[in-house]
Amino acid sequence: MMTFDDLVARLRDGSHTLTFVDDKGAETVRTFHELFEDVLATVERGKAIGLVPGARVGIAAPNGYPWMVWDLACIELGCVSVAFPNDGLLDTCDALIERYQLSVLAVDARWLDTAGAIAGRVVDIDPASRGDLHTRIEPVRVEHMPDTHSLVFSSGTTGRTKGLVMSRRGTAHLLGLYGDAFGVAPGERFLTFLPFANYQQRMTYYFCLYHGVDLVSVPFHGLFPGLKRHRPTFVIAPPVLYETLHTLARAAAGPGSDPSTLAERLSALTGGNIRYMVTGMAPIKRAALDFFWDCGIALYEAFGITEAGMVAWNKPGHVRVGTVGQPAEPGSVSLLEDGEVVVTRNALLSLGYFDAPEEDSRATFIAPNAVATGDIAEFDPDGFLRVVGRKKDAIVTSNGEKFHPEPIEALLYRDPRVDVAVVMAGPQAGLSVVIATRRPDDPDVTDALRALVRAVNGTLPAQRQLVKVIFTDRAFDVEGGLRTRNLKLNRRAIADAFLRDA
Repeated sequence: MMTFDDLVARLRDGSHTLTFVDDKGAETVRTFHELFEDVLATVERGKAIGLVPGARVGIAAPNGYPWMVWDLACIELGCVSVAFPNDGLLDTCDALIERYQLSVLAVDARWLDTAGAIAGRVVDIDPASRGDLHTRIEPVRVEHMPDTHSLVFSSGTTGRTKGLVMSRRGTAHLLGLYGDAFGVAPGERFLTFLPFANYQQRMTYYFCLYHGVDLVSVPFHGLFPGLKRHRPTFVIAPPVLYETLHTLARAAAGPGSDPSTLAERLSALTGGNIRYMVTGMAPIKRAALDFFWDCGIALYEAFGITEAGMVAWNKPGHVRVGTVGQPAEPGSVSLLEDGEVVVTRNALLSLGYFDAPEEDSRATFIAPNAVATGDIAEFDPDGFLRVVGRKKDAIVTSNGEKFHPEPIEALLYRDPRVDVAVVMAGPQAGLSVVIATRRPDDPDVTDALRALVRAVNGTLPAQRQLVKVIFTDRAFDVEGGLRTRNLKLNRRAIADAFLRDA
């Protein structure tokens, strides 16, 4: 069972490698032993500055080796890291230090053009930096809940960005469950493209460091070349990765290709070394899920939230395609009367919110050791969980009927020309649907998709009819605001973008 107490010490004699690819494609490669030495040097640097156990240390930098060094140094120092998003400073350094009661803010110096300068409580995150050797600060005394490991930011279960207090014990417990479920094979290599400020990514690199697994971090635009070059054995990612690989493999194989050709193309795209892959964070198109299994690649659908940790997963020997699997911990999942999923365990991943409205805390942390996830689901007779949709995304019709849009969207996704489908309450009677397709200006495509909508309407009651269809080729990405940082659809932003003038 993993513990934080010996995480850094286990790196001492490690020959496994860490590879960090930056936005320009340059690679930084370090061994676990080098990481060990840099962490210890940063610990001494922190002590010299004046850091003490319990002090808060802000980490503000892109994904990379320095981020990991400071995160691990905080563990050794007994400090509480405050993990700011990896895409830029939220405010000036002084404002962040004051608001979050930071003793030190370790920041990428390239982010300081307008936000501040390396001085006082602001230190260069680069492990090689020695510019603060003569800096001495008075640590800010902050009271924390027992077992506090880190403060992170997430959209949470209600969609608004809020702070979460992460638990050391909950993290170690969940990683123990993960190890029991999926194991570690010789020569294992993990590849990620998601930000380290996303706590799931940190948990996975803790797992890799603890168990001797090579790790590769690439930017999103370097993901597909990275898969081919670095040949990972496992990947954990949102559905957009697998859906894109599905499309690329089919395009590479050509129309009418036989199953073996499709499998070869998918294997080539993923590096040919995959032991398993995991998808979660949002619903995946069933066609993509089936495609991976048909091609001989195990793609396990899972379900979790930052507040509680992993809720359920399919795992080796226990798979039901189209469900999110059985509870990650037996007996930990129950359903409220309306079908909302509740997770109860002695070691939740999060200890609670900070920087969040009290009503959010009451709605989510509903009892000691119990979290309401905000997701509506049902169990099948064998204990596999099927998620119906997000409670907050439910649509209420004029006659008071409540239903979830995701099952309707799943019917539309059966057509491969539908890249994204978002069903929403329209400004008038009936529902609106935004369909992203690569050829919205092609009458043959739009006529076929309108026929698809009519066919879907034929299966739906009157109150759920799709009466307004909007076609677009707009990218549903983070940069355009139509997805969250975790690559989930941002339904509120989508409604604002497409229905405002409808």
